[in-house]
Amino acid sequence: MSGNPSDQSNLPPAPSSPVVSVVMANFRGAEHLAAAMTSVLAQSERRLELILADDASGDDSVAIARGIAATDDRVRVIASSRNAGPAATRNLALDAARGEWIAIMDSDDLIHPERLERLIAAAQAADADLVADDLVYFGAVAEPQGRTLLQSLALAAPMMLGAASYLRSNDGNSSLPSYGYLKPVIRRSVLADLRYDVGLRIGEDHDLVLRMLIGGARLLVLPDPLYAYRRHEGSISHRLSIATVEAMLEAHRALPAMPDPDMQAAAKAVDRHLRRALRYEHLVADIKARRWQGALPRLVDPAMIARLIESLRDRRRRSTEKLVTSATPADPLPHMPQADESWSQPPATGAARVAAMAMRGDKLPEDAPSWATWLFKATCSGPSA
Repeated sequence: MSGNPSDQSNLPPAPSSPVVSVVMANFRGAEHLAAAMTSVLAQSERRLELILADDASGDDSVAIARGIAATDDRVRVIASSRNAGPAATRNLALDAARGEWIAIMDSDDLIHPERLERLIAAAQAADADLVADDLVYFGAVAEPQGRTLLQSLALAAPMMLGAASYLRSNDGNSSLPSYGYLKPVIRRSVLADLRYDVGLRIGEDHDLVLRMLIGGARLLVLPDPLYAYRRHEGSISHRLSIATVEAMLEAHRALPAMPDPDMQAAAKAVDRHLRRALRYEHLVADIKARRWQGALPRLVDPAMIARLIESLRDRRRRSTEKLVTSATPADPLPHMPQADESWSQPPATGAARVAAMAMRGDKLPEDAPSWATWLFKATCSGPSA
C-alpha cells in the first residue's frame, strides 16, 4: 500500500464474482479517458469490473469517470487527493480488485472488444499465469510505416516467454522488443500480495512482471494486435533522469535471487546497462548546467560520446520524419484465429500497415477482417491525437 489518501466512498458494488478486474491508473487523462473506459465496458467478456484510480489529476478526469460509473455499475472510481505516481496509484486499484484475473491498461489506450475474452481463454488453455498480446503504436509520435511492439519477432503462434529473455530485453543492447511495455492479464492467485514498487516512476510494469517470472510464473505472449497503444511527445516513459535511473538500478539490485545461469547473465547485462545509463544522465545534467569539470571526464568515455551522437541523430530523425503516401496493404490481411491457435501469417506487419493507413487518412479495403477494421478506427485519430 502506498498510504496515498484517496476517496473510495463512492465505490459501487462490483459484480459479485468478476472474471477480470481491469486496473486503469489515470493522471490528467481527461481527453482520452472516456474512450479508454468505453473500450473496456464494450468487452465481449461482460463479467468484469473496471477500477479507475485517479492520481489527483486536477482536470475533469474524476468527473468523467464518475459520470460513466453512474451508467454502469461495473465501474469503480478511486480518487486520490495527493499525487503519488503511477505505481502507487495502480496499487490502490490492485488492492480493490476482486477478479480472478487482473488486466493492466493505460487510461488513454484502446482495446479490441474480444481482447480480454481471448487472452483469458488462451492463458487457460496453455496453463499460463500471465498473458499479453501485441501493442500497435499510434498517436503523437509519428510512425510513417506503422509499428507494433512485437513486430521484429514475426510471431504467428502463441509463445511462452521466460524470465531470462524478459530480463535481457532491458539490457540496452538486446535486439529483443522491450517486453516491459506489454500490458498483461495476470492470474490473481499468482499476483497475490505483490505490488508495484512505488519508488519507480519508469519501468514499474517491467519490474512487477519480472518478479513474478523469477518466482516461477508462466507468461504467454500472443501475436494478436488487439491493444492500441497511444504515444505522446515527451511521454513519461521516455523522460529518464538521474533520479529515475537510480531508482531503476536500486529496484534491479533488489530482485529475488536467480539460480538460473541464463537469468544471472541477463541480470549482469542489465546492471551494466543501467550503470552506463546513470553515467550518461549525469553527463547530460552536467552539460546542461555547464559543469564542465564533471562533464569532461565522462566525455573521454567512447560509450558516452556514442550515446550523445545517437541521441542527436534520433532527435533529427524525428523532426524530419514524414508520412509516406503509399496506398493499401500489399498483402491480404489474415483473419483472426481461435484464441489459442496460430495465425495463417504473422499479423504484426499487417497491423502496422493498417495503423499507418489510418494515420495518413487512407481507406481500408472493404474486405478487411474485423480486427483490422477495429484497429483502423482505433488509430485513425492520427499523429496529432
